[in-house]
Amino acid sequence: MPTTISLNHTPLHTGPTMHQHSTLSSSPPNFFASSSSQRSERRSVSSFDSRHHSSDEDEDDNPMNAPSLHQVLLNQGRGQYTLDNFGSFLQAQFCYENLGFWLASRQYKLCAQSLYLSIQQTVPMFNLNINTAQYLNESQSNQFAELQLKMRAILETFVLPSSPHELNLSDAIRCRLLRVVTEGNYHPQVLEQARESIMDLMKCSSYPMFLEGIASKRASSNGSTQSQSDSHQDPASWRLKAKQHFKLVSRMLKRTA
Repeated sequence: MPTTISLNHTPLHTGPTMHQHSTLSSSPPNFFASSSSQRSERRSVSSFDSRHHSSDEDEDDNPMNAPSLHQVLLNQGRGQYTLDNFGSFLQAQFCYENLGFWLASRQYKLCAQSLYLSIQQTVPMFNLNINTAQYLNESQSNQFAELQLKMRAILETFVLPSSPHELNLSDAIRCRLLRVVTEGNYHPQVLEQARESIMDLMKCSSYPMFLEGIASKRASSNGSTQSQSDSHQDPASWRLKAKQHFKLVSRMLKRTA
């Protein structure tokens, strides 16, 4: 707000407190200040407004506002804390397989849920187990067969020993997962224990490193604005934001087909 000057020498009204000087001069202001002084004052106000505006955006990258790993995986983070950035970080660290498995298993879960709901309407006894496939018609059987291929691709890419992107799973979790699928259970819940194990691994290892990298970059920039966020981002759009990562996962799976 511009300074308002009264002609009867009443106190100056300087607008919001943030624009007031810390000390008040007892002498009257120089109404005929040089143009250079006026330009300097305008630059000072403009610089303040710019810093004030950028500080709000910079808060998105504040380590105190860092989202949880789960929020990042759903692309609900702001600023530097996006799924795209996390995926790029993992690729640079040559440990993308954990995120690749998480994305692939989530995609499988969505496909399995969609198939289950569509078949349940006509075949209520179907439960994504091979033992109930006998009740399916030809079209439904083909859809279930495609789902089985997706599961096998995940296992052959991430779970089987010596697989191209083998996960760091315990023998107990690995053997249980392979045994349950071999017995004919293709429910997405069979992947849950492995998903939780990988989540714990990312929480303890790669995600703290990711946060540390952002904090270091923020510190080295001396508070300069590096925000790339969209504050009005729709949380449900995480799949669109992760498109390039799904493509990478798809390529990983196709190599084992």
